Amino acid sequence: MKEYRNEHIIVHWYPELCAHPGTCLRLLPKVFNLEQRPWVNVDAAEPEEIIRAIDQCPSGALRYSLPKGSKVNAQRANGVGNLNYEDRNPSEVKIKVCSNGPLLVEGSSLLIGIDGKVLKEGGRIALCRCGYSEKRPFCDGVHSKKGWAPDRNDLI
Repeated sequence: MKEYRNEHIIVHWYPELCAHPGTCLRLLPKVFNLEQRPWVNVDAAEPEEIIRAIDQCPSGALRYSLPKGSKVNAQRANGVGNLNYEDRNPSEVKIKVCSNGPLLVEGSSLLIGIDGKVLKEGGRIALCRCGYSEKRPFCDGVHSKKGWAPDRNDLI
């Protein structure tokens, strides 16, 4: 996990969970820019804008929290991208099948490996459907580079 912070917001990035759909890049390119280093610039937009973009991250790879003394109204920072969202908002688990993409799991859940250890705990997970991911069971976005599409036997 990597952190990018200023006095009003902390952005947490879990690269191993990123499915690379580019949602953050499209929604807020002045903050999320792969051409710059660091690629996350928390000073390029208001914290509330960053929060709105992170709340739409489909894989949960981007999260946020507020440091002590932040000017952000904590009530406005309670979305699904909040680092502590699952603790405060237990919900049913929903699994969405993405056309030509991963399975998106939303809701408080545990992903447990064959050894019985927890691989991921949280509110959003993108799971590989194509079998090409280098980070299985997580999606790494390689399906789009490989041109993968479900076949006729893929009922979902």
